Amino acid sequence: MTGGIFNKTSAFALVAAAGLMMGGLTFATTSAKAADLGADDLEARVAELEATTVHKGNRKVSLEISGQVNRALVAWDDGVNSDANIVDNDQSSTRFRMKGTGTISSDLKAGFLIEIGVNDALSSAVSSANDEGAGEDNVYKTRQANVFFESKTFGRITLGQGSPATDDLALINLGGSLTDAGTYFNSGFTTSAGGTWGDLTNSSFYDSSRGDFVRYDTPALYGFILSAAWGENDVWDIALRFQKQFADFRVAAGVGYYYNGDPHGTNDLRNGARAKKYDKVFGSASVMHVPTGLFVSGSAGGMTTTDASGVEHDSSFWYINPGITKRFMDYGATTVSVEFGQYEDIGAVGVVGGLTGSNVDRYGFGIVQAFDGAALEVYAQYHHYEGDVTTGVGQAARTVDLEEWDAVVTGMKLKF
Repeated sequence: MTGGIFNKTSAFALVAAAGLMMGGLTFATTSAKAADLGADDLEARVAELEATTVHKGNRKVSLEISGQVNRALVAWDDGVNSDANIVDNDQSSTRFRMKGTGTISSDLKAGFLIEIGVNDALSSAVSSANDEGAGEDNVYKTRQANVFFESKTFGRITLGQGSPATDDLALINLGGSLTDAGTYFNSGFTTSAGGTWGDLTNSSFYDSSRGDFVRYDTPALYGFILSAAWGENDVWDIALRFQKQFADFRVAAGVGYYYNGDPHGTNDLRNGARAKKYDKVFGSASVMHVPTGLFVSGSAGGMTTTDASGVEHDSSFWYINPGITKRFMDYGATTVSVEFGQYEDIGAVGVVGGLTGSNVDRYGFGIVQAFDGAALEVYAQYHHYEGDVTTGVGQAARTVDLEEWDAVVTGMKLKF
């Protein structure tokens, strides 16, 4: 038995020794060949090796890879049914991006941005009857695919798939809270009178969809940035943003105008065929007292939609989100906030057939804990929606109260 082990061990030792000898001979031979190589031959060999190696960009264009994963558990009750779903949080969805930049001069650089969204069980698409949202073939979506020139003196011009000037203009929030995610979470859940809560609080009303645009942004001047974009056949918008700190107070705000002359086939209305054109004015503002971390953020807007018959429908909304964000623990900042909002007649702007009016009130609260060492945010939220819808006009008008909708959302967002 001992001899057997010894024999096997000896065999392994002989093989290892042979390997070392061959390695030494190979190293010596390679070293000799390398010594014989001229400078041109050596450079050609290095170029050959580089051509077969995956590396970060090239020598002229840098490459940055980043993204995030944001998954959540939603437990909901619509007054008739209740359930729990695992979703991707569309308020700040899962995505990965590649960004490259190259320097042209000390004042000018060029670059590109490619960003892909992962829409698996997206919270804005999950519904009472469908806990998967988009089908497997629609899981990946191009969010950004554009090129740009950027100058410190003259600003930035972007061409391709991306954000219009007013994108995220109603979501300015220095507190960094995630409580406004409620509008996205309820999108597909059916009301007791038909239609969905998302139809009555249409998130595209206070935000603007990405598309193929040419966009210009000015350099920051005294805290102001002016942006304008045109594209998507007959869409254009303009926005003004501001951010500055005055003593102990930090201020951020934005206001913009958006016009869509051909909404057919876009995501800006849930039933685009009912709309001929629409425009909207909206914005948001946020103020934080830096020493205490107290903040208040709010947004508001109005929209006019012209339907296929030429009839105009007006709608409006307002939303407020006060809270506090402070570093109570070494791990990272803790944000606690509450929310209140109201949405008027959004269901009657060609989104839900047969409605002539709608009113939705919302309130809720949430907490977000950051863990800076892991670039992680863990959050828990409560959302409540209630309201009514109206059908008919004049003496034929009929108002129906909706069953209330409640949800508890817990999740985590990890950036990389």
